[in-house]
Amino acid sequence: MTDPASHPFPVKGEVAVFHGAPYRARGALGLWPCVELLPEPGRPAPEGLAPREGADGSVGYPVAPERLAAWYAVTWTFRWRGEPFECTAATPTTLRGRYLGSDERFAKEHLKRLVSDYRGVFPRDEVSEMVQHHEDLLQPLHARVRRLAEVDHFRPRTYAVHRGRTYPAAAEADASGLIALTTGRDRPEAPGDGHFPVAPGELDAWFRIHWTFRSHGEPFDAVGTVDGRVKGVYTGRSHGFIAHSATLTPETGPDGVTRYTVRVDVDGVAGLERHRTDLLADL
Repeated sequence: MTDPASHPFPVKGEVAVFHGAPYRARGALGLWPCVELLPEPGRPAPEGLAPREGADGSVGYPVAPERLAAWYAVTWTFRWRGEPFECTAATPTTLRGRYLGSDERFAKEHLKRLVSDYRGVFPRDEVSEMVQHHEDLLQPLHARVRRLAEVDHFRPRTYAVHRGRTYPAAAEADASGLIALTTGRDRPEAPGDGHFPVAPGELDAWFRIHWTFRSHGEPFDAVGTVDGRVKGVYTGRSHGFIAHSATLTPETGPDGVTRYTVRVDVDGVAGLERHRTDLLADL
């Protein structure tokens, strides 16, 4: 994978190694943290993986990251007339490149400006020092999964302490005033669905855990994660922020009221705080 001669079309992309074989790859949209393998036309499908058609009509094969030997982003660089470029596209005879140098005079004389970059098209026999670069994507993905798991993906949770043991619990009492606790097979009094009701007076504690954070200086309640990013509901009162922010998405809540949500990288949230609310105190 590192010999430029074996890659007649060296362009940007991602590669995943599954069962010892490299495949073009991408993050599996909607199936985070899975990675989607994209076999080239005519190549056999990855063994043991089910296909999935994407919105663009392409067919990918989602795979859990722990089953991959590697996943990395590929870029190529080269030099033309001694100046550095990043390869953006290729044909058998030419390379397209984005200028990485700082010689403004050279750029204006030989290249075309595209927004803030200078770019050009070059005969292959005029380029030199073609190098392939790898950026590891798999280890950062594993690290992110571990970080999110430590806080249960930022989902609000309710717990109850009964006879010294802590159980996931319902957020509200039922019509008879009892609170449903969730348990496993170790509690014979639990019915087949794994829940057993307890009166509030029998509980040592009943509490809710949730997270808050700030994004662009504004407050949010975390409600979970989507594709590895923290999702939050806006709790501020700035109509200007709602009207002009490009990061907010309007959604209809369970109560039919429109709420505004945001998705932020876990490293990009600010002021992250964990809150514990005592529910027994409100009874």
